This record gives sequence, structure tokens and C-alpha cells, in this order.
Amino acid sequence: MTGFDRLYLFCAVNYLAQGMAGIVYEPVNYLLKDGLKLSAGETAGFVAWMTAPFLIKPLFGLLTDLVRLPGGLRRPHLVLGALLGSVCWLALALHPAHRYAPLLLLLTAVNFSVVFCDVVCDGVMVQVGKTAGKTGTYQAVQIGTLYATLVLTGLGGGWLSAHASMRTVFILAALFPLLIAGSAVWVEELPAREPAREGLRSLLGLARRKRFWALCLMMFLWSFYPFLGSAQFYYQSDALRLGPLYIGALSTMGGAAGVAGAAFFGWTVRSVGTARFLRAGVLVSGAASLLYLLYVGPISAGLLTVLFGFLGVVFRLALMDMAAQACPKGAAATAFAAYMAVFNLAALASNMAGGCLYDRMRLVFASASDPAYCAAAVLILIGSGCTFSCWWLLPAVLGEAPGERTPLA
Repeated sequence: MTGFDRLYLFCAVNYLAQGMAGIVYEPVNYLLKDGLKLSAGETAGFVAWMTAPFLIKPLFGLLTDLVRLPGGLRRPHLVLGALLGSVCWLALALHPAHRYAPLLLLLTAVNFSVVFCDVVCDGVMVQVGKTAGKTGTYQAVQIGTLYATLVLTGLGGGWLSAHASMRTVFILAALFPLLIAGSAVWVEELPAREPAREGLRSLLGLARRKRFWALCLMMFLWSFYPFLGSAQFYYQSDALRLGPLYIGALSTMGGAAGVAGAAFFGWTVRSVGTARFLRAGVLVSGAASLLYLLYVGPISAGLLTVLFGFLGVVFRLALMDMAAQACPKGAAATAFAAYMAVFNLAALASNMAGGCLYDRMRLVFASASDPAYCAAAVLILIGSGCTFSCWWLLPAVLGEAPGERTPLA
């Protein structure tokens, strides 16, 4: 490519639209909690079903890697997926009353759209990025943009929770997928280098490699932190008595810190190396995650949100870059989607376990002076233990890192 690399713009617009749709998350949380009267565990169950499409990302990857529609291999899939999202958001806005089953069905369909568009975007990123040696910087743009949207969606979601109807929220959300559809004009359709048969053979070869499974397990353990998610929301709103606007402000603070983390990674990854980031990440994040035990009020909540907003993005990007480098030719979208599905599986399992354990542990510690804090502490210790356990997977994950020396020099 000469001049300005349009793929940066393509990645930024896609993740801007994905991130801005997050403005509905806090209003939906309050709809589940106060409208449908769900407990933390029941909310976690709802979210688990709603986000199930994220677990089958590789199937969407196969579709965009191997099935060419009129107009190309990537562009038509992107447009169709985005339009599906807009239609589903509008259906939610027009629904007269919000009941469990229709709400779950339509939000699940929205997530089908999100997953499909994300897989197409990542397929383009890996296919072009591996050739140009830019997978790390492209992903820094993606994740940096995603976290930048939290600056708006955090406070915006809090304000909408307090002042707007759900119809207004859903109509607003219907606009963002249209940005994704429009971004298709920046997709340069590359010729398929491998026939479908060769792409499938590459995937089977990847699945037979020890490093693939070690990296998947590391991603799962890294992402399994049951305090974060539904349990944290109920702890914030019920135990700490934080209001919608402050909970939204926490998302904004985390988003700003995440942007800084993505910028730091993008500027330094080529000089520092992904392997060094991963080694440091396990030790630094594992130790720092124990600081969540100090999550006892609005000030500590704000400080810890900023700290982990930065650290979490830096080391997540290191894992994502390692995954992008490991994707085989001919099936880039499918392979990368498989890795990202592990992140999603961990988030789903973590959120489900966190919500259920939080409810259970509050009963176990009912006689304690602060049952909610005791329940949260159990979840925090479980998550920190999972992070530390990633250390033993590093040799298998880094031993075959393409073009990178494993030892720390």
C-alpha cells in the first residue's frame, strides 16, 4: 500500500461502531435487574444465552473464509451482517413490552450480527496485517478505538439509564451498524490464495499443534476473572450503593485508560516484542489483580478501574497479536475467530460462575459483618489464581513464536 493505509480507517470505524453499541449495556443491565427482577445469577444466565453467538465465531469465520458471495469474499458478508444488526435493534425499539423470551431472542440475534461483522473485520486485518507485518499495530487501533468509545458509552449509558426510555436506547443503537456497512467501501478484496480444501487442511494442521491448545488455555485462564461482570455490577449497585451515573463514569475511566494501554502497546510492540509483554503480563497482572480486594468504595473503584483498564488492554493485545501471528494462510478469519472464541467462552463462563457464586457466597457468609465483600473477595482470589497459573503455559506458547526469540534479553 502507498500513502495512507485505509485499513487503519476500516479497523477504527468498525470498532467505533461496535463500541458505541455498548451504550445500551448499562440500560439493559438495569432492565434485567429492576424491570425483569432478575438476581445476579439469573442475569448472568441471561447474558450467557445472549452472548452464545460469540462461542461459535469459527463457524462465521468458515463462512467468510470459504464462501464467496457476489461482490467478493469479505465485503458482502460485512454489509449483510451489519444490516441484520440494525433490523434487530429496531425490532427491540418497536416491541411494546419487554419480556424475557422476546428480549433474549432479539439480543441474541444482535450478537449474531456483531460476531459476524467482527469476524469479517478480523479476517481482513489478519490477511493484510501478516503480509505487511502490522498485525500488532492494526489490533492496537481496533482495541484503542473500542476503549475510546467507553469514554462516551460509560457516561452516556449511565445518563440513558437515568433519563431515557428503552425505545430511545434501542433506536440509537440501530444507527451504529450502518457505520459498519458503510466501511465496506474501504475493504480491498484480495484474491483467495488458497482453495477451500487447502484452507480446511490448514485449520486441521493448526488444531494438531500443541502451541494452539496452550495458547487457547492461556487465553481462557487469563480472561477467567469471576468478579468482573454481573457480580461486580450487583456489588457496585447494591453493596457499594454506586448510582448509574457513577457506574457509567467508571466505564469512561476504564475506557480512557484502555486507550492509553492500546497506544502504549502499538508504539512499543515492535521494539519490545510480544513475548516480553506476555511474560511481564502474567506476573504484573497476577499480582496487581489482588488489589481488587481494596475495591470498597467510589475512590478505590475509580483508581482500580484506571489501573486495570491500562494493564488489561496491554496484555490482552499481546495475546491477540500472538494469535494473529499463528493464523495459517487460507483460513485467517476462521483461525483468528477460534482464538477469539476462547476469550468469549472464558468471559461467558467467568460471568456465569461469578453471578452464581456471588449469590451463593453471600448466603455462606450471611453471618459476617459484610457478606457482599466476603463474596466478592472469594471471586477475586479465584481470578488472581487463574492469572498466575498462566505462567506454566508460557514455554509452550512462546516456544514456537514466529520470528521471535523466546528468552528475555
